[in-house]
Amino acid sequence: MTDSAPVHALVQSFEDAFNAHDPVALGEHFADDSLWTNAAGKRMRGREAVIAFGREVIARLADAYARYEVVDLLEIGPDVVAAHVAQRPVDAEGRPTDAPGASAVYVFARQGQDWRIVVGQNTIAAG
Repeated sequence: MTDSAPVHALVQSFEDAFNAHDPVALGEHFADDSLWTNAAGKRMRGREAVIAFGREVIARLADAYARYEVVDLLEIGPDVVAAHVAQRPVDAEGRPTDAPGASAVYVFARQGQDWRIVVGQNTIAAG
């Protein structure tokens, strides 16, 4: 991938939506017919399922914040990129916490002018 800036920007936007506790903004990062498995192992199909699940759990995440860091990128094709993203828990002021982090793999595909998550897997990172 010659220009990784769009993927980095999308991951930053995803972090912003998570930290704002906004399930609709989170869902907008996913393709209409995406596949997503969250850190608890719940599998979802499609943007609307991701949004619906987010609405169910957002109240339990009111004190959860994270920093996302793109660790590696792999160009699968001209319009498809896989990203390994480290998720580190922080408090509302951005200070690291002792909560467990996570490791995610997102597969992004260009859809028109936009990039969307088409497949994702999030995993709690052990100690």
